[in-house]
Amino acid sequence: MFRLDTIYENAEFVTMDPQRPQARRVGVIDGTIVGVDDDIDGLEAAQHVDLRGTTVLPGFNDVHCHTTWFGLTLAEVDLSDLHTLEALLDRIGQAASVAKPGEWIRCTGFNHHLYGGGRPHRRDLDRVSPQNPVFIRQTSGHSSVVNSATLRLIGAFDAEFHDPEGGRVVRDEHGEPTGLVEEQAQQLVQQLTLPYSVAAIEAALDRATAQYAREGITSFTEAGIAAGWIGYSPAEFLAYQQALQHGRLRARAQVMPFIGALHAIAAHEDDELGITLDLGLRSGLGDARLSIGPTKIFTDGALSGETAALTQHYCTHEEFSGYLQDDADTLHDRIVQAARSGWAVAAHAIGDRAIDVALDAIEEALHLAGRPPLPHRIEHAAVLRDDQLERMRALGVVPTPQPGFFVNIGDGMLRSLGAQRAAQTYRGRSLIDAGIVLPGSSDRPCAPGEPLVGIESFVTRETGSGQLFGSAEECLTVDQALYAYTVGSAQATGMEHRKGRLRRGMVADMVALERDPRTVDSHEISEIPVCATVLGGEFTHEALES
Repeated sequence: MFRLDTIYENAEFVTMDPQRPQARRVGVIDGTIVGVDDDIDGLEAAQHVDLRGTTVLPGFNDVHCHTTWFGLTLAEVDLSDLHTLEALLDRIGQAASVAKPGEWIRCTGFNHHLYGGGRPHRRDLDRVSPQNPVFIRQTSGHSSVVNSATLRLIGAFDAEFHDPEGGRVVRDEHGEPTGLVEEQAQQLVQQLTLPYSVAAIEAALDRATAQYAREGITSFTEAGIAAGWIGYSPAEFLAYQQALQHGRLRARAQVMPFIGALHAIAAHEDDELGITLDLGLRSGLGDARLSIGPTKIFTDGALSGETAALTQHYCTHEEFSGYLQDDADTLHDRIVQAARSGWAVAAHAIGDRAIDVALDAIEEALHLAGRPPLPHRIEHAAVLRDDQLERMRALGVVPTPQPGFFVNIGDGMLRSLGAQRAAQTYRGRSLIDAGIVLPGSSDRPCAPGEPLVGIESFVTRETGSGQLFGSAEECLTVDQALYAYTVGSAQATGMEHRKGRLRRGMVADMVALERDPRTVDSHEISEIPVCATVLGGEFTHEALES
């Protein structure tokens, strides 16, 4: 008799399968769904799992997050619950008082919008940490605040110091550093503590994905490894392999090598490999558990620090519209070169000027190299004009907007952009109406990472103060938001044939919720408890009531 490993039952399964949208039972063998309801009638199973009347969805898939970074922040000085400069300085001072001489004070969770847009000056930090270098990462990741000890280490006080391309050490009217470090200049600081050991990265992945499991996340895309200011080691992928081997990677992972990690290799001239990783590795290698995704490239900065490249100036600055991370021609050529080398490209582009650069390059890349094995993507695609939306549809480019940004920086973005541009920022419904793939993502730890927070934000588009961000016409229905975090995310990562739905042949990845997000008040979606998370037919989180 054909025997299943597990039958999951006593739940309302929301399958995301249009042929059978609801089910009451799901059968699993070797981590794969083999059938639902009458498909498995009469079949025995090694175990029956009672899901206690919960609502069960395909596991959530966050297609843009920084998992290593998030895991590291869980061991750093957390500032996320503070809203005053006095409290911030007190906490940093406490950390410095017990630190060894010269030991780094690394801080996370700082959102300057919660401080009225202000930041501590380096001299403020000097008072509480005169000897220990301080590194406060802004939640966006695109700027940091440091003290004088840190600035001395990077040579910022030296007369011959020059800002790197695509970043700057901000100075006052006298030419003195304020302590604010933007974009690529942050790499000068990070290089002082890099590379991290593989063991340290593996431990970070362990901490991060344990939290993911508690939130119902079964898949994620790591948005940049191995190089640049978002990489932690040239051997970062090894940490993922070891975490998987040691049972410390509690979700499926697709990783994006930063474009700076790609290089020419000495192969046969007929191979025309262009730039790649050693061994000739490129997008698409791996399996449903761990794989290599697109290569990541930055074209501009962030809206929170007003470094994203816009075609019109920020409302808060009469003549400033942000800046590109390099000159437009160089960015264009790098994207085309990577695509011609067989890579899918994930171009970080937040401002509409940066999106123009990315779309121009991707259009040429498609003409010269055809479609890669995974979709080309524009990460964030925040300030998106109507003409750009149409180009994106025509080119088959996948955008990855993050609804969680409405919560933590939405009010600041409204001030920076004004109402007209806000209506075209972090779009939702118009992408779906245009036939563009819309996935779910967070950019964690830059924004809230819980999928249920993202789903609620897709639906309400409310800022931290309760304002509507942009236009109500961009609000999604709950069904559309759930689809984004499941099917849409699978499509964005080229894995729609293996995940995103609960049907035969798909991986047995599920999240069990105490209540149905489709029937509660939209403002209560983020409060729904996650009762269980199943990855490949095994619990990674289980809190079902007995």
